[in-house]
Amino acid sequence: MKLVKNDTASSDFGWIGRGIEVKGDISFTERLQVDGKITGKVLSESGTLIIGEGGQVEAQVDVGTCAIHGSLHGDLIARSRLEIHRTGRLTGDAITPSLLVEEGAVFNGAIRMGEQAARGSLEEIMAEESDHERKVRGA
Repeated sequence: MKLVKNDTASSDFGWIGRGIEVKGDISFTERLQVDGKITGKVLSESGTLIIGEGGQVEAQVDVGTCAIHGSLHGDLIARSRLEIHRTGRLTGDAITPSLLVEEGAVFNGAIRMGEQAARGSLEEIMAEESDHERKVRGA
């Protein structure tokens, strides 16, 4: 992983370039661009994940904002905003309060929108919904 620090600004920018493959958990603060491949988990409470056109992410993702130009295979929480651009592909369930899907984008999964996106982990939210569905069905 290459981390680029701009001395004139106080923000950090991480970049996983083409040809780089990372396996495991990744945590970042402000911004991470993926043009390579990630397998595992990607976490950032308020940061922005940008998946470039050549980027491949096979992970459980929990970030502030996610912009997909490449491919994401896995469940996603975008606490502020999710953008799936025309070259983007998302296969998995997503939870977000704000969604942008451009014409030509591919999204295969379920979407849940609302205040729940700003709280809890993906496992907690899915567990709450499963409990609610069981109650509704009378099980």
